[in-house]
Amino acid sequence: MNNNFIFVGRICKNLELRYTKENKAVVEMSLAINNTKESTTFVKVSVWGKIAETTAEYCKKGDLVGVQGKVLNHNWEDDKGIKHYDYNFMANNITFLQTKSNNQTEQKQSENDIKKATDEQIYADFGDSIEITDDDIAF
Repeated sequence: MNNNFIFVGRICKNLELRYTKENKAVVEMSLAINNTKESTTFVKVSVWGKIAETTAEYCKKGDLVGVQGKVLNHNWEDDKGIKHYDYNFMANNITFLQTKSNNQTEQKQSENDIKKATDEQIYADFGDSIEITDDDIAF
């Protein structure tokens, strides 16, 4: 039985590409996954190989990504006999959904469109603009 996961979240910090002694690329990525408006889950995902290199090259803090992979568990017992359970999320596919700068550009464009539409509506409601000179002002 496979333990697979699918996450959609924003990258929490800029990615640091590292290489193992065997020259394998690896990136440790922290994702913020919104559960509800008030609740967010933070997870660490390991990315290996060419996917790690591509992700490190094109993604940065704030980007929205979709991540698929497998869950590996790591159980151990310490010196005091206490059992510990840990889970590692290993990505095998990453989809670039939205860059932070792209999102901000779209938002700014939307704001500009609203302002332009509002300005055009004012002229439509009140007619064309008129020229006013200093002689037209009473004071």
